[in-house]
Amino acid sequence: MNNFIKQFKNSLKLPRIVVLGNESCDLDSAVSSIALAFHLSKTPVEFLQSVKGSDCIIPVLNVTREDLPLKTEVVYYLQENRFELNDLICRDEIQLPEVSGDTSFVLVDHHVSQYRANVVGVVDHRPFDSSSMLNGGIFKCIEQVGSCASLVTKIVEDSGTLRGKSADTADLLKFLYGPIVLDTVNFSKEADKARPLDYEMAQAIEQYLNIESSEETRRTLFDQLVAKRSDVSSLNSSQILSKDLKIVSKRGRIVAIPGYPMLVQDYVKLENAAQSVQAFARKFGCNIIVLMGMKVNSENGSVRRDLGIININDLNLQKQIVSAIISNAVIDFNVQKLDNISFLEGEFYEQMNIKASRKQLLPLINDVLDNIC
Repeated sequence: MNNFIKQFKNSLKLPRIVVLGNESCDLDSAVSSIALAFHLSKTPVEFLQSVKGSDCIIPVLNVTREDLPLKTEVVYYLQENRFELNDLICRDEIQLPEVSGDTSFVLVDHHVSQYRANVVGVVDHRPFDSSSMLNGGIFKCIEQVGSCASLVTKIVEDSGTLRGKSADTADLLKFLYGPIVLDTVNFSKEADKARPLDYEMAQAIEQYLNIESSEETRRTLFDQLVAKRSDVSSLNSSQILSKDLKIVSKRGRIVAIPGYPMLVQDYVKLENAAQSVQAFARKFGCNIIVLMGMKVNSENGSVRRDLGIININDLNLQKQIVSAIISNAVIDFNVQKLDNISFLEGEFYEQMNIKASRKQLLPLINDVLDNIC
């Protein structure tokens, strides 16, 4: 697959189709965008037949080159799969026009985008957002499963690619296997992330690759990826904030939602954590920062989550977000207040419902911003 990547680095011709992951550029997003672009370039699909640039399908990592090293598990996994990092294209290395007849987009692992006018396809595993304003008639593969990589694997399977054996297909499936295992928390019953399609696609990969001891293989891979994701020893408190970030901007308000590979209650104890949060807020113009922490016990796969809702300059918005988290009727976050943390103007909660993740929090925050006075 790396040969496929190399051919575009120095020849970003027009017209073209950009396969773009989401702005967090986590492992699922990065792998799914590269894998789908590779598959689409090798296998003709109906929804791209009339799209200009179908001979130039380019995966783009939705992260700046400077911030790519922050994605520790992504960098590790790409290198393990023999990708040269310099051959990959980051979002600040290519022009991505919002309106242009020469660039079309296939969105992966998200479907709300500033590029919606030129979106021709979507592959996403989060709930459909009616505010996405996508063009009618485009290709949509939107299903709430544990990993977007499972949806990409299903697209590959449905194309008939798995009927024959090839080194390219084996490399592609091995590549997709990692995020499926990681995002389902290794199919943990407690985390409850995996859905039937995730099991089905993992088993299809294992069968194709002749993996006999699937439980052992999954556990080893999961432990490696969790260790790399959790290893922030090379990052300072400021860099950790940008490691896995979502930003919601609506009606003149900005809410940033950094996800941590550690508990928030541990992050606030780091050196210069308060100064880092304040500088981060200035950089992105945030009114509120919602810190989401998660810690995975590598020994038994158990998960802990916590939250910190930091008021930067909008106390009313902070109160409404807190109220929505506590009283939400659709998703019960089941939070318990942590009164022993004093950090900026923040409210902190242990999250007892570990199944509720940022995918569930984002619609809630969108709804608060849509209705706030």
